[in-house]
Amino acid sequence: MKKYFSILSLTQVTIFLFTSCTTTSHVEVAQGVNFASYKTFGFSDNKNGKSSTRADNEIVDNNIKNSISAELEKQGWKETDQQPDVLVDYNVVVEKAVRQVSDPVYPYPYSGYFFTPWRHRMGYYYTPAFLGGFHTYNVPFKQGTLTVNMIDGKTNKLIWQGWSKGEVDSKNVTTNEVKGDVKSIFNKLDLPKVNA
Repeated sequence: MKKYFSILSLTQVTIFLFTSCTTTSHVEVAQGVNFASYKTFGFSDNKNGKSSTRADNEIVDNNIKNSISAELEKQGWKETDQQPDVLVDYNVVVEKAVRQVSDPVYPYPYSGYFFTPWRHRMGYYYTPAFLGGFHTYNVPFKQGTLTVNMIDGKTNKLIWQGWSKGEVDSKNVTTNEVKGDVKSIFNKLDLPKVNA
């Protein structure tokens, strides 16, 4: 019986780990945008007067930009600082969130004795464990959101936005946490290949 409960507990922990580490990505594209007309990109200097929510670590900031550049260059785009077709910017937000978790509850098996008058002896019975319900509780965690914006260099209008949400270990994000997020965001956008 102990082996049964050990296997059950291990299964629950494994399921919890896989469900808690999932990352979800989404994209929005402005109507009427023809990505075939874009060939170059550059990073916005973020001097528009708005508060920056970029990574507060220069190493992470550079690594995020390098990851974005790598994804765009896979599509044949070229990075330039001389009037790029598209300006790229990103922001990172880490906030407190709550996840609801439900665990199955199994009452302990029990046994007992009873007297049978027609046989004049004691009988024995055993009741196995059964699903008694679910214990639901809230688990606080830190949720990081990475948002990547693409802005038309001529019209200064937002033409594409992708974002990814996932659990992070601290109030700051690390390169490893955002590298996969950048990839999952750009996997959602099927950019036409640019001919050199």
